[in-house]
Amino acid sequence: MKLNSIQLLRAVAVSLVVYAHSIDLQMSFSMSRQQHFFYLQNFGAIGVDLFFVISGFVITFVANQYVGAAAGGQFLVKRFLRINPGYYIASLGYLCFSTAAVLVWHNPTSKLVSEPWHRLLQTLLIFPLNAVPGKRMPLLIVGWTLSFEWLFYGLFFLLIVSKSRRKPLLLIVLVAMLVLAGYIAHFHDNRLIFMTNPILLEFLLGVIICQVYTSTKVIPAVAAMALVLAGTGIYVYEIFHGYGNVSELQFTMDGSLSLLRFLLWGLPSGLLVMGCVFLEKKQLFARVWNNKWIQLTGDASYSIYLVHIIVFSMLSQVHRRIKLNALPDLSIFLQLALAIAAGIAFYRLVEKPLLQRLQRKRPKPALAAAPGTINPL
Repeated sequence: MKLNSIQLLRAVAVSLVVYAHSIDLQMSFSMSRQQHFFYLQNFGAIGVDLFFVISGFVITFVANQYVGAAAGGQFLVKRFLRINPGYYIASLGYLCFSTAAVLVWHNPTSKLVSEPWHRLLQTLLIFPLNAVPGKRMPLLIVGWTLSFEWLFYGLFFLLIVSKSRRKPLLLIVLVAMLVLAGYIAHFHDNRLIFMTNPILLEFLLGVIICQVYTSTKVIPAVAAMALVLAGTGIYVYEIFHGYGNVSELQFTMDGSLSLLRFLLWGLPSGLLVMGCVFLEKKQLFARVWNNKWIQLTGDASYSIYLVHIIVFSMLSQVHRRIKLNALPDLSIFLQLALAIAAGIAFYRLVEKPLLQRLQRKRPKPALAAAPGTINPL
């Protein structure tokens, strides 16, 4: 069994993130109608929340039956091979471009200028190293989301090694305790804030949705459609009525607005995921889920997520030299299309072949069978 609806949601999530960054890029050089259209400017950042819910669902779906130290070790190896090599290669590409921006174009705003070795170390280790929130970020700014992905993987690994047969329930309790500890203690150290950040609750939504999905044969099509409409409706409502500052990275990293972000952005993302997977389970809208271009974008979503920052950095240099100020609203979509195309190319030429080669070289010991097959990003 393969869930193509998950791939569609990945395509939606990465498109939202890239769209938001495309507006940010265009704002640096010209004014567009889209940046002033109610609260559209930063709304695409909700794609990250959608990704977190999807991750909680997928990891529970593929690894819930894993038990013991051997299975736990293989789980971490799989996650490392799936996430880190592509991230390191994209970061290296960004480093090369940043070096050129400093040496060739004398770009003083390049991130390479600011604490280069600390940024490299942060990129390699992913987990936050600095006690001050927002300091010494990785070379690729999107790396902050991978730190939370790896925190979730680490918690899941502990439950695999403990040989627990109730991973979802224990995971809910564990994350709830961490978040509660952070709320009570009011930590000031960034590393403790990170470990108790309420944004982890978005992964739990995916865990809960997966439990409902695997333990329930079907739910009425009307109910599944209602979930999709509710999630989409909340998305649209917030574009017109606002969502505060939950889109701002610093307020997520320091945990101050993470709980509000979970409520405003995590919950509707959860409704959307739950509705879509149950609609597919009812074998409805097959043409939508199985569309080859949507599937390709979903498959390449991680690559798109990684390389769009490099593409936009390159485009910023083009903007500075050619001064492409005409038709800014059209430029936003052209930039979006270029970033997605570059991400698909990176997926086909780098990520997919590399992952296939690494998997061929890795031994495959017997593991407990997962309840189905799904592309585990």
